[in-house]
Amino acid sequence: MFPFVYRIDSFGWMHLVNFGVFIPLLAVLGRKRMMPSHGPLPDRGRHLRHTAFGATAFGGMSLFIAHVEGMDLFPRAFSWVGAMAGIVVLAAAVAGMRPRWRRAVAANVRVVHLYMPSTVRERAWWIAVAFLAGAGEEITWRGVQWALLANLTGSYSLAALLCAVMFGVAHMVQGWRTAVVIVGFSLAFHLLVWIAGSLYVAMAVHIAYDVMAGLTYGRLGRELGYAPAVEAPAG
Repeated sequence: MFPFVYRIDSFGWMHLVNFGVFIPLLAVLGRKRMMPSHGPLPDRGRHLRHTAFGATAFGGMSLFIAHVEGMDLFPRAFSWVGAMAGIVVLAAAVAGMRPRWRRAVAANVRVVHLYMPSTVRERAWWIAVAFLAGAGEEITWRGVQWALLANLTGSYSLAALLCAVMFGVAHMVQGWRTAVVIVGFSLAFHLLVWIAGSLYVAMAVHIAYDVMAGLTYGRLGRELGYAPAVEAPAG
């Protein structure tokens, strides 16, 4: 477990506001722009490149603020119990979500288009995004944001719950039902950090899950003939 931060300076407050208010608000307000309900689908390759850039920028920002705040995000610790818990969480997540992935592809849900790499180049970008986002989001949400909120509230569990809600809302582009599921995933990752005593296991599980989700979406798209309707805007 990471210790409380004993003093939150302006950089810490910037992190709290950016990831606790600004990013979730942008996700809510920008959902229709990022994934319109009508018209041509967004360019998937461009989306993956922008996501990779954003994940790098946000992860770098969190690492810098962790350094300023004196957080030790990467202790030299390895927990076999944590590793086993990670395997269990990953297996349960993939088994539980696979039917949901299939239903979404079969129903031609438009937002799935963004997470369905179909070419070698797109699959390479997807794997890069999975590594960057999987590592960066754990550093940001289960590391820095959680430690700052724990210091602010005086409660590890309340800080974890607040982080999970913020993290879910920040993924609102995928829809509110998926955002609720992501809140549950976030709490599971917080539990992994608590069991393992570090971010390593949560990062590995997050990366592996994202890689498998994207590649599975791509395979299901080919098998089920994913073809969402492209409609003209009403009026």
